[in-house]
Parts: sequence; structure tokens; C-alpha cells
Amino acid sequence: MVSVTPINKLLACLFNALFICTVLVTGNSFADPPALTDAELKKVLDFQQRRVDAIDQVINSVVAIYDEDRGGGGSGVVITPTGITLTNHHVIIGAGVKGWGGIAGDKMFRWKLIGTDPGGDVSLIQMIADEEDGDDFKFPFTPLGDSDVVEVGDWALAMGNPFILTEDQSPTVTLGIVSGVKRYQSGAGKNQLVYGNCIQVDSSINPGNSGGPLFNFSGEVIGINGRGSFQDRGRVNVGLGYAISSNQIKNFIPELLATKLVEHGTLDATFSDRGDKVVCSTLSVDSPAAAAGLTLGDEMLEFEGVPIKTANQFTNLICTLPEGWPARMKIRKADKSEVALQLRLFGLPYAPPSKPAPLKKRNKGDQPTQEEKVKFRQMEMAMLLSAEPGTVRNRSMNAQYVREMIEPWQEPFVSGSRERCWYLEDSVTGPNGETTKLSTWLCADGRFVVENKTHAWIFDGDDFHQRKLDAFSPIETLTAVEAKLRFETLQAIALSAGFQEPPFSVMGDLLIDGSDFCGQKIAYRFVASDQDDDPFYMWLTGTPYSNDPVRIRKCSADIDCDGGGVLLEVWESVLEEPFSLPLVRHKVQGLSEEVLLTITNDKLSEIPIKTFEELIAQRFDKKQDPAQETDAE
Repeated sequence: MVSVTPINKLLACLFNALFICTVLVTGNSFADPPALTDAELKKVLDFQQRRVDAIDQVINSVVAIYDEDRGGGGSGVVITPTGITLTNHHVIIGAGVKGWGGIAGDKMFRWKLIGTDPGGDVSLIQMIADEEDGDDFKFPFTPLGDSDVVEVGDWALAMGNPFILTEDQSPTVTLGIVSGVKRYQSGAGKNQLVYGNCIQVDSSINPGNSGGPLFNFSGEVIGINGRGSFQDRGRVNVGLGYAISSNQIKNFIPELLATKLVEHGTLDATFSDRGDKVVCSTLSVDSPAAAAGLTLGDEMLEFEGVPIKTANQFTNLICTLPEGWPARMKIRKADKSEVALQLRLFGLPYAPPSKPAPLKKRNKGDQPTQEEKVKFRQMEMAMLLSAEPGTVRNRSMNAQYVREMIEPWQEPFVSGSRERCWYLEDSVTGPNGETTKLSTWLCADGRFVVENKTHAWIFDGDDFHQRKLDAFSPIETLTAVEAKLRFETLQAIALSAGFQEPPFSVMGDLLIDGSDFCGQKIAYRFVASDQDDDPFYMWLTGTPYSNDPVRIRKCSADIDCDGGGVLLEVWESVLEEPFSLPLVRHKVQGLSEEVLLTITNDKLSEIPIKTFEELIAQRFDKKQDPAQETDAE
């Protein structure tokens, strides 16, 4: 039974009174409305055209999701021209790890699973173009928008394949408004299908719409539809649908592209409302939060830069972050002191999947029955959900997305002659304002030389070397580990990365490691490991398909920069070249990226390759190496 509050009774009375007054005044409850002026009519027609244009802009990116037998029914949306597609986790639970996807015009494509997030009900799949489509084929796609600017009352377009109505793969379109933001819907099972900070809409969301997009009128995806409130009979929408916010999805895409079974993050602590305060009420003593300095009774002031007013608000926010996220918070201690903490979130575990019954033996040559096909898909899904959360499941697929991210960024660096060279004259400012000089020479073939007042370092394309700037010091060979631990060579490795094919190859093969936050932006974290599994990390922001340009933001020998890292800023075009270089580089330490030193470019000029070669000969000529002369004797 629906309860009727006093305010609801009041609103009902007011509405009835308004209706009765209208009848009394007009003498007709169906009185003709006043005629629109030309200006008013134009506004109506303009709005109608805007709605039609918005639908035309996005409709071809909507996908009808089917299993391998083209059965079942769910929805999705393509978000890159290469066919990367979003849908719901509960859609692929039914469809399996591969299947068919249909787009408008009765076009069918195979798809395969990339990664999945059971906690937030999001999966990423890869649509696969046919060979006859050609190498230049691009999928129609729609980019992700900013769900933080969505407001109650905004128009919202929901598209998908409800009740498997489509016959030519064209989606059903429903129009409504955003009826709530920052909603919370509890999950099912152990830490699964939780909708935090989600968008509530009255656009019709029915069975089959799951995984489909929620669009704004600017032609952007602001959410992925996943839930609806249905009547007990008939499963018909009653005007309450819920979409996972696009900004939550952005936090998880790097994890999904890494081909992971993704977990959501937790502080391993709970917070409760106590008066007008939000305080820590339970805390695991061995949690990362406790190690960072959180204690029972601490008041939460801010989380991820957002002032916290209620415990529910905090729960909503932390639901949108993956395991390993470098969460930032401000707390107030019992002595009234305010403390900023930053730590990587702990993972919320899932219950192990139930094992499906084994397949029965069948005679050789017999075709599998429909029941056997379903069981086989269940076995594949159980294997996926049994994977170690947070680990790369498919290295070759992961490497494919590394290339997809890196190659468009690198293209301007390698498009010209490999004999181009540049000289950077920089100032280095220390923590107390003291200033020294640093010189860096780059060559378009990937080599570099770095020099300060006392030392010179070189990367010759294969190895690293260093030498003191005097006539009596020998040339020393550095390992890659030693080179990445020196700030002078680390910043040069980052500067020259675009010229190395593939980038950072001297450190190992890059893989997407997951989601992170770097330089005040969501970042893709990459890792390269050498033969001894010694890691090197690189953080990249932006994507080839967004308005935010792809940039290398940070490099470090360790994931938290405890031993230091280089943060790259102020990317500017180099003279007449098509690429950009970071003219400011900071030596940073820790998750908080505390700045220890800053390199600022004073002068950048192009030099002949002959000058570069002469510099190498002068600084690293083995004929002038005392160690070599001793060996000769």
C-alpha cells in the first residue's frame, strides 16, 4: 500500500481546486488553449527539431545484444569508432562471453567480452567488424558526457531493445526527464549490482533496455540504463528507471580495458551520522585507512574533494570508485585538528560463483542441444567470475588496447625525419627556491643526452651511460633500473618516449594496469616490466576519441611514487613540429604528488644532428675513457 503524507494531500487538494476553478471560469473543462504567437510557435518547433536531431545523431551507436545463438536480449552502446561497447554485467551473465550485436539497418557483428564489473553492473565488450568491411571501417559511436552536470528536469533519451521488439536492429526510443540524481540502489548477492550516485529517470526502462544508453540532447551518453521499478505482474515500467552515471563508468574503463574482473573500492571502515557530523563508527585495524591515520570517531569532512554532509552521501561517492583508487579525504580529529589523508582503496570481494552441473557425454557427431549450449555458456561465465580480481586475464587483448591508446598520440612524433634534434635549456628550482641549470638534448630516433653541473647521462638507443664532467672519470653503464631511479634520466625518458617505437620499450612491454588519478585527472595507469619483473609505471590522461588530448602525465619506478617520479605539465607545440613536449616537469613523491623539484624550460631550439653527434663524441668518446686506456695498456 502507498502511504499518503499530509503534503501529498495538500498537493492533491490544490490540484483539484485549480481544475475546478478552470472549469468555472471557462465554462468548459476542455476549453481551447489560447493561440500561440509566432515566436512561441518557433520555440516549440525549434525544440522539436533539436529532439529529432539528437536522436538522429546517436541512434546508430545503440546495440542490441544477443548470445551466440542470437537469442536473449539486452542493449549496449558503442563508445569508440573501434567498436568498444558498454553494456550491463547482468546482460553478459545471460549472453555469455561472446555473441552477436545488432545496430540499426539490420547489421550484425560478432562481439567478445573485454572486462566486467559485477559490483557496478558494467561490462565492456568489443564489437568485431567483418573482413569485408575493410581496414578503414569505423563503428558509429557516441562519447561519454559529464553526468555531474545532469540536473533534475533535464530531458533524457533512453534507447535499447525492450521486449526484443526490433526487427531490423533499430532501437526503441523513449523520452522523459531526469527525476532524480545521486540516487542509491542496493545490490544483490555479495557486493554485486550496487547502483551508487545513479541517475533516476521517468523515461521508460523495460526488460531488454538493460545496458542501453541514456542520452542528453547534446548527443552524449550520460548513463547506462540498468534498472527499472516494475509492477508485480507483467514487468511493465511504472516510471522509475535507474542509470549508472557516465562519470562512474569513466573511473572504471581503464580497469575494464585491462581485461580484469573488477572490484569496487572500500576504506574497510563505515561512517555514521552523529548529529550534524559524519563519523567513523567501525574500522578494521589492519586496513589501509587505519595505516594512513584514520581512527574511530574521526569526523569525515571531505571525500574526493566533495564536502560530506551525510553518511549516505559518502556511501554514494565511494560506490563509484574501483579497488586501488588513490582516494583523498579530509578528517577532523578529536583534538579538532584537520588532517588530509590519501590511500589506495581496498577491494570489496565477491562470492565465488556456483559451479554449473557438468555436461553429459553425447555420441560423437551429435550436435549440442540448446540446453547444452546454455550450460556451456554458464561454465564459461563461472570461469570468468572465478578469475583473480584485479589481474590481467588476457595479455594480448590488453596489448591491443595499449596500441589503440598510444599509437594516435605517437604518430606526430614519428611522422618526420629521424634525424631531427632539439636542445632544451632548463632551470631547476629546489624546495627552498635555489636554482640550478639542466640541459637536455633529444633526437627523433629516441636517443638523448642530459647534463647538469657535474654529470652527463646518455641513452644511445640500447643502453644508458653516465660520466662525471672531468677528464679523469670513466664511463659507467647504467641498468634500466638505475636509470629510472635517477630524476635527470627519468624526465628525459619521459621526454623522448614519443620517439621510441614502441614507447618505453627499454623498460619492457607496456600493459594497461588500471585506473588512477594523476595531476587532478582520471588517468590510465600503464606498467612495463623487465626480465626480472621490475616494474616501470606510466600514467596517461585523455583518449583518442575525446576532447581531452592524450598526454603522458607521470612516470615512476613504483606505483605510489614513494621513490619519486616525474609529473609532466604545460605541454606545448615544439617550434614547427606537429607534436608537443612538457615544458614543466616536477619531481614528485608519494600518492599526494608532493613537489620536491621543478624543471622549467627557458629555451627550446632545433639543432643539426651533427651537433648532437659531436656532443656525444665529446662527452662519451671511449677513446677518452681512462678505463678503456687502462685496458689497452
